[in-house]
This record gives sequence, C-alpha cells and structure tokens, in this order.
Amino acid sequence: MAYATADQLAAALRLPLTPENTPTFELALEAAAQEIDQALDRTTPLDDPAPQLVIEVNVARGVEWVKQPDAAFGGVGYADIGILKTPVDGFARHALTLTPYKQQWGLA
Repeated sequence: MAYATADQLAAALRLPLTPENTPTFELALEAAAQEIDQALDRTTPLDDPAPQLVIEVNVARGVEWVKQPDAAFGGVGYADIGILKTPVDGFARHALTLTPYKQQWGLA
C-alpha cells in the first residue's frame, strides 16, 4: 500500500491528475512503497497516516519511477551540457533518509 496519493504525486510532477495517468501514478507509488517497506524492514507497521518523511520519500521515488522511461539507457541528453547519467542505485539515498524509521539491521 502506497504512503502517498496520486494527487500528491501529480502535484510533485506539476501535472494534472487524469483518468489516463492515475493508474501509472498509483503503480509508481506502489513500487516506491515496496522499496520503502524493504528498506525499513519493520516488525510493526508504520502509523496511519505514515510519518511525513515517509510520505515525502514515497512521492520523491514515485517521481523517479514515472520519469524513468525518459532516462533510457541510463542518461538524459541535453544539447547544452551533454548527458546527465542516472544513479545506478536510485533508492540508496532515499533509504538513508528513512533510517529513523528502520527497525531491524541485518548482521553479516
């Protein structure tokens, strides 16, 4: 279950929420929520509603999921500055942000 709404994602993307893009936005938020849940490795669920930080990460990662097709082959081209490369592990920085809500730490 996503922590943010399609309306919040549409606002972050500066796009209107339409019947055509709602399924895509919801799918992106769900994918991001699954990454969040995996990173947090919680034994108890988060409060409902989720903490604002978790919602913000869900929206930020949702934006990345929606825009991913624009970065085919790992980069976005710009005539003035060349190619901007996308991060190899796009969720790693978000996982660090969520550290206050992590419950378990694996042992190696």
